[in-house]
Amino acid sequence: MKTTLKYGKQELSITIPDKNLLGILEPSGLDPIKDLGKEVRTLLEKPTSGPSLPNLIRMIKPRKVAVIVNDLTRSTPTSELLPPVLDKLLGQGISKEQIDIIIATGTHRPMNREEIISITGENIFREYNIINHDCDSPDLVTMGILSGENELKINRVIAEADIRIAIGEVLLHYYAGFAGGRKSILPGVAGRETIMKNHHMMTFPGVGIGKTSGNPVSEQMVEAVEKYCPLHFIVNCVSNSHKQVVRLVAGDAVKAWEKGIEVFRKMNFAPVEKKADVVFVSAGGFPKDINMYQAHKALEMCSAALKEGGTIVFFAELAEGYGHPVFQEWAERKMEPYEAVQTFEKDFRFGAHKIYYLAKLAQKCDIYLYSSVTGIDSRKMYCHKIDSLEEILPLIIKKYGSSFSSWVIPQGGIVLPVYNSEENWNFQTSS
Repeated sequence: MKTTLKYGKQELSITIPDKNLLGILEPSGLDPIKDLGKEVRTLLEKPTSGPSLPNLIRMIKPRKVAVIVNDLTRSTPTSELLPPVLDKLLGQGISKEQIDIIIATGTHRPMNREEIISITGENIFREYNIINHDCDSPDLVTMGILSGENELKINRVIAEADIRIAIGEVLLHYYAGFAGGRKSILPGVAGRETIMKNHHMMTFPGVGIGKTSGNPVSEQMVEAVEKYCPLHFIVNCVSNSHKQVVRLVAGDAVKAWEKGIEVFRKMNFAPVEKKADVVFVSAGGFPKDINMYQAHKALEMCSAALKEGGTIVFFAELAEGYGHPVFQEWAERKMEPYEAVQTFEKDFRFGAHKIYYLAKLAQKCDIYLYSSVTGIDSRKMYCHKIDSLEEILPLIIKKYGSSFSSWVIPQGGIVLPVYNSEENWNFQTSS
C-alpha cells in the first residue's frame, strides 16, 4: 500500500506491502464550528459547566478582572475567542480600565508588539492593558503552599484580580497529560521556581501523555486553581488536525476542561488491539517537525503502538535541528541512554527533558530517523540516520523478516494509540 506522509513543507510517499500493514491510524473528523464568536457568546450565558459569566459578575461584583490568553507557542485562535469575552464584560458594566489581559508565557520569552497584535488584534492592543507575564518578576505573590512543599507564586495582577478568566486550548501534553484549563494558572502565570518544581515531577510514576488521573504534575496544577488561585471561568477550544476548532467548552476551570478532554479523546485516541513490530510515523510536517524539540512528541506518542524491542521509522525534517540550547548541550555530552536517564533524574534541567525522553525510548526500541540532520546529530539524539526512502524496507525486513507487522501514523503529534482500550474512542482505523 502506498502511503503519503508530510515532511516539512513537502510530502513523501512510502510503500508498505498490504500483508505487513495492520492499519493507518487517523483522527476521526468533526465538523468545524462555523461562527466561533457566536458559539462563545452562547457559552458565556450557558456554559458547559458552572455558573454563567454574567452570574459570576453579579455575585462577585469585581473591581478588577484578569483575562489570561496563550502566547504564540499555542495555536489558540485568541483573536476570535477574546472579543466576545471582552464585549460581555463591558455589557455587564465592567470598564476597559478594570480589565487586564495577561499573556500566559510561563517560562517562555515575552512577546513583542507585533506578536501581541497578531493574537489580540489591533483594536484590543490599543484599547486594553496587555501584560506579558514575567516568571522572574520580583513582585510575584505567594498564594499558598502546594503539595510537595511547592510554594505557589503567581503574577501580581492575577493574584489581585477579583475574577480570573482564561482562554486556552485542550491539547495533549507530555507530562501534564493535557494542556488547557488549569494550566493557564500553573505554569501560565506562575513563578519560575514554582513551575520548575512542578515540572520536576515529570519523572514520577503516573506521569504521561494523555494521563491526568493519578498524574502528580496535573494534580498539582488542579490543586493550584481549586485551593489557592481560583480560575473562575474558562473558554477552551478543541481543534482538529487542520487547526480548525470543532468544539468549545466553557465555565468551570476543571469540569469544563474535562469535557474538552472527552471530545479530544474521541477524535484523537486510537484503540489498537495489537502492537506492531514497526511504526511508521510523521510528526505532521511543518511547523510540527521544524526541530526535534517540537517533533519529539510524535515519537513519544506513537510508541504506545509498538512492541518492546520494536522499531520506529520517524519522518521529520528538523530544519532547525535540536530547537533548544539546553537540549542540544545535553545531547553533545554523548551519554549512553541509561546514563542520560540517571543524570537527568539527579540533575533536573528544563530543556534537557527531551534528551531524557529520547534516552528512555531508545532503551525500549530502535529509532530510525529520516531528516535533514546529520548522522552525527541523529546519533546524539539516539536515532539511526536514514539517508534514502529506498533503504527503509530492506532494513526492516533484515531485522524482522518479510512477515513484520506495522502501523502507519501520518499525524504523530495528534494521534495517541491506546492499547487494548475497553472504551469506544470513536476512532477511524483504515487499512
